[in-house]
Amino acid sequence: MDRGPESGVSSGTVGAVAETPAEGKKLVFVCVNVDCRVRGASEVMERLGAGVQKECAKDQQGPCGNTEIRPYMCFGGCHDGPNVIVYPDRVWYAGVKPDDADTIVEDHLKNGEVVKPLTGKIDKDLQDMIFNLLDFGIY
Repeated sequence: MDRGPESGVSSGTVGAVAETPAEGKKLVFVCVNVDCRVRGASEVMERLGAGVQKECAKDQQGPCGNTEIRPYMCFGGCHDGPNVIVYPDRVWYAGVKPDDADTIVEDHLKNGEVVKPLTGKIDKDLQDMIFNLLDFGIY
């Protein structure tokens, strides 16, 4: 997988690194732990990176121009993976297929519309816990 700056995929380490996203920046986290990876998370991550590069990078001032795709070790929603979180929007997508990645880029990242069929599958308490970790800068 290409992880250079042109790919839209961060080459940073997987897991907890305390930081806060810059104003206007979107971080798209893709679970890369075993269960999600077996279900296609690597391809989802590649498609998200390619979509961000194609659709978002050409307009840095647009709604998705400052978006970064990052791996995340595990969100805990293994049975519903692959899991993708768009932050700081606090949207959790579960059961994401590679074709869904294109829809997430187009509908959510470019147009600000949540892809409803991919939401609501994860326990609310688990979502809140993960979103709180992200709010505290634990990536």
